[in-house]
Amino acid sequence: MNVTVATKEILAIHGGTPVRKTLLPYGRQSIDESDVQAVVDTLRSDWLTTGPKIAEFEEAFAAWVGAKYAVSFSSGTAALHAAAFAAGLKPGDEAITSPLTFAATANCVLYQGATPIFADVSPDTLNLDPEKAAACVTSHTKAILSVDYAGHPADLEHVSEIAERHGLTVIEDACHALGAEYRGRRVGGLSHMTVFSFHPVKHLTTGEGGMVTTDNARFAETLRRFRNHGISSEARQRQTAGQWQYDMVLLGFNYRLTDLGCALGLGQLKKLEPNLARRRKIAARYNAALGNSRSESTEHSFGCESCLAPVSDTPRFRHAVCWA
Repeated sequence: MNVTVATKEILAIHGGTPVRKTLLPYGRQSIDESDVQAVVDTLRSDWLTTGPKIAEFEEAFAAWVGAKYAVSFSSGTAALHAAAFAAGLKPGDEAITSPLTFAATANCVLYQGATPIFADVSPDTLNLDPEKAAACVTSHTKAILSVDYAGHPADLEHVSEIAERHGLTVIEDACHALGAEYRGRRVGGLSHMTVFSFHPVKHLTTGEGGMVTTDNARFAETLRRFRNHGISSEARQRQTAGQWQYDMVLLGFNYRLTDLGCALGLGQLKKLEPNLARRRKIAARYNAALGNSRSESTEHSFGCESCLAPVSDTPRFRHAVCWA
């Protein structure tokens, strides 16, 4: 009788043969002919920037997430910077945030001359731990920047309670979380300001781009001025009113998103639901193939309504991409 002895395959990282000739791509946008045509139609219009597609996209986006206002920006980083400005961060102030995020979350605090204070994350969600955040509040604290890590909403209820108790502004970095839900409501209308990114690896893309959603009219007005050099009105408003004069009322930046990007974003927004469903389907296959990490300690905990990934002591939620 012949006996075959099983041998362990050497991993590529240890000198073995890679299973792929090239690395997996970092990400790939999903663009179809309707997206291409929308951009072409805008190229043939009178407005390539500061035109009608801006407001159209902002209004559609605000309605989709359930916020009163949406203000578009040239990138998610620009949107974070604008939110930090609108929150009134300045030298001497502090903002509490997560150490587990992209650099832009903390950098937007530094842009304002303020100091980011890092509070630890919860081990089960990898999101900002509200108790650790509360322990970091001082007389210099002005804002809390929570992060919806990997599409999983932060503990927004407890973060908001801390903010209300101390008079702080909550800026929610939801760049991973477009389409995620918290207690039956979509992320985007739950915090003082919520920031989204439209980089090609995100849920919808405008090439580069970002958005801040808010229910606060004063924040919305400040955000619009900040993205447009601090000018009190925009070009299309002045043309409609037949006037040329404008005032610079604050020191802002050129952070405008173009009509080309907004035309693309409008088309992408219409396909967001099926795109999210596809992401969840892929995530479910990974969960099935790699095994469920559920342990006895989380056996009776709440979890994602889509993939049932366990998360301890948090309200039921839905990931944007079902990554626990």
